[in-house]
Amino acid sequence: MKHMMEMDPVLANEWFVVMKSEELREDPKQVVIMGERVVVFRTRKGIYAFKDLCIHRGCALSIGKVADDNIVCPYHGWKFNSQGQCVDIPAQKKGTPIPLKAKAIKYLCEEKYGLVWVCIGDPQYPIPKFDEFSKEGYISYVNGPFKIKSSGPRIIENFLDFTHLMWVHQGILSETHYSEVPGYQVREIEGQLITDEVVIYEYESPPSREIVPVTYVKIAMRPLIGFLRKSTPSGEKNCIMLAAFPLDHETSIVYKIHAQNFNLQMDVSQISPANDIVMQQDIVILENVKPEELPLDLQVELSLKSDQMSIAYRKWLLALGVTMGTA
Repeated sequence: MKHMMEMDPVLANEWFVVMKSEELREDPKQVVIMGERVVVFRTRKGIYAFKDLCIHRGCALSIGKVADDNIVCPYHGWKFNSQGQCVDIPAQKKGTPIPLKAKAIKYLCEEKYGLVWVCIGDPQYPIPKFDEFSKEGYISYVNGPFKIKSSGPRIIENFLDFTHLMWVHQGILSETHYSEVPGYQVREIEGQLITDEVVIYEYESPPSREIVPVTYVKIAMRPLIGFLRKSTPSGEKNCIMLAAFPLDHETSIVYKIHAQNFNLQMDVSQISPANDIVMQQDIVILENVKPEELPLDLQVELSLKSDQMSIAYRKWLLALGVTMGTA
């Protein structure tokens, strides 16, 4: 199904992860958020995001450069400061007033959890908290980006689902004969959907191969941000935030942010590959689910009692009015 790109007025007010902090160096970079071209750049004072368009003749600022904490348009050399105000027009005689209209449209931009976040609208909520990310006794890292031929809502629903763990991740997280999921409730608290504690039988972290009862809590923090926290009887805690960034209705970029209080002696390069394998297993499924968009009409697909989080998530998106990636 093909769509003309349309801005989702609900998601326009959300924060999106657009890249890792380490990717944004001296050169500006362009990202496209629901059809809107955005330039993100770094100065000595911080990071900034503008509409990727010079007001003069429409050139993309992202192919320009950063000089003296200003972003410089490569077409005619106009310079814009970090607030978007034009501070220099080389073609004008020195001292000539710069037109008030000579400015770039500025968007909100923040660095958090080793990632660059952008909001092109008016955020109703801050970037979600991830307390464990910088907590003493935890190791933190980011996986991604993963480009997935699936809608953001489909990806988040999969992340929030319990019953696929034993099948899609058989032999890594669990086994199929532990498929039964106990009943649980979902509550909406302060704009987030939160499950009860749910016990799933999973493998303990390597090198152990023992199956143990793992206690999960899953949270829909925002329409395209999911979170899980799981703990084992021995006290191991693993927390993951998954953020989906929609390129269009049927394609997304995903970043996974991790924090764990075990295997602290291991280098991140030793831990990340296993999580990449889990993500690739999810991608195989997600790219073979049709339609790519998530149906919000609960009669379109058959749901069971074990799908309580999925049901609540779809109802929530419908109530919020999310249109990007939904059907």
